[in-house]
Amino acid sequence: MGIWKMSQLKAPPLTDDVKELREYIKYLSNQLASMLKDLDFTLNGDVDFRNVRAKSIKADRMDVDELSAISANLGHIVAGLIESVQIFGSYVATRNGAFPRAELNNTGDLLAVYTDADNSLTIEPGITNEPTITFRNSGAPSLILGPTFGFSGILASLSLLVGTQNGSLQLECGTGPLDNVTVPSWSKFNNASTGLSLQDELDSIRAELAGKADI
Repeated sequence: MGIWKMSQLKAPPLTDDVKELREYIKYLSNQLASMLKDLDFTLNGDVDFRNVRAKSIKADRMDVDELSAISANLGHIVAGLIESVQIFGSYVATRNGAFPRAELNNTGDLLAVYTDADNSLTIEPGITNEPTITFRNSGAPSLILGPTFGFSGILASLSLLVGTQNGSLQLECGTGPLDNVTVPSWSKFNNASTGLSLQDELDSIRAELAGKADI
């Protein structure tokens, strides 16, 4: 209920003048009528702006089927648990302007994970507008994974290490007649323990065979 606000009732005039007494009775009747009207507004639920003040309406007094019944900019909302079937929005993040954080965005990067402002992993539209995974190191792309012009590509700006601690490393490219694994040259295949390339080993074998008699 709002705070009752009205001027204090004037005291009855100390007079025997009938006209003056009639004026006071008229004044008193108007004041009582205004009070009864305000009471009717409040008690019967017909609340107008005179009966509403800041922090006077509690959440436990509201009963609506949907929040759409309330037309307003909800502004900054702090909630404990939100359960929903569908949520549509332009930006969702795990932290506000701080790192590390993960975020969903409907422009630019679609999904992103940031360790800081310059180092991140993003899923974003690639060259052909297909989803592409991009790693950034110091603000620059360091590794890109995704389809490009009909190919599935891996593009790295630094040395690329592919290895396994258990088992073996296998390269497979399908079963078609044109499927193959292509390398620039055997000289690019290096043995880390000897420092020799596959081309060096082939040349050494060829040199040894050249000195043998034909069999």
